[in-house]
Amino acid sequence: MSAPAVWTAEDTEDVVCCLCGLPGTLVHDVAPFGVVRCPQCALVFISPRLRPEALQRLYDDVGYFEGGVYGNALSSSALSGSTASGSAPSDGDAAEAGGGRFSPAMLLQRTWTAGRLRLIEREHGGAPAGGRLLEVGAGYGLFLAAARAAGWKTSGVELSRTGAGHARDTLGLDVFCGQVEDAPLTPGFDVVCAWDTVEHVPDPLAFWRTARSLVADDGVVLFSTPYYSSLPARLLGTRWWTLKPTEHIWHFTPRTHALLLARAGFALTEVVRNPLAPANAARLDSLVGIARPIPGT
Repeated sequence: MSAPAVWTAEDTEDVVCCLCGLPGTLVHDVAPFGVVRCPQCALVFISPRLRPEALQRLYDDVGYFEGGVYGNALSSSALSGSTASGSAPSDGDAAEAGGGRFSPAMLLQRTWTAGRLRLIEREHGGAPAGGRLLEVGAGYGLFLAAARAAGWKTSGVELSRTGAGHARDTLGLDVFCGQVEDAPLTPGFDVVCAWDTVEHVPDPLAFWRTARSLVADDGVVLFSTPYYSSLPARLLGTRWWTLKPTEHIWHFTPRTHALLLARAGFALTEVVRNPLAPANAARLDSLVGIARPIPGT
């Protein structure tokens, strides 16, 4: 693996609240990291946190996506490129190549994807009919491939070189590798999605402001994140399995999501926390949010 098993203070940097510009008050010491809370807006974030170059090494690691929400469905065999026939495989082909098509993790992925596509169709007011969809944080491209199959004109952004390479070379998707603000995208997307992404970005306020510049005035934004006010997070503290201070550098609640989105020109219109909802299936500590551009912003 390219990323070290143990990080040191030399790999970290101190940051302030992206909303208030204030340093946080320590909540948990998980050296060399700190879980802190803004004394003004109560946004929770990691400081010290990994420097950008250390984070890039983490996300570029070929094993980063394995064993998590993808299970082991995307092994090196799935990353190798084309099928025997020379054509690009579907996302199901890629998962099957990794031996994990029917793993619990991939069954959840398909459940989330189907539920989220239904939410998008509901919010869009019907079938895609050639509508444009952008996914920021596209990973290996599984959701984006499903959206394309459903009729959307898709574009993606992914920081991981390994993930973006798989999405482009194996699934034939249009995915830019890097930060969304650097992507050569044409504004006016009908839908912008960010599944389990905002907790990873260097500056969530800048992220949402970029999203506002890209989504159409009558478009919609959908996202998912863990949330710090969930029962598992409150009960487990530093043992919360989603704390992950190396990569989850911002921790939100529905309230702080609404604050951030409003500052960036969005109104948070719905929050799905029910773990029985297909878009959020089996996720006791995560939510799906829906936001609309505020007119005139």
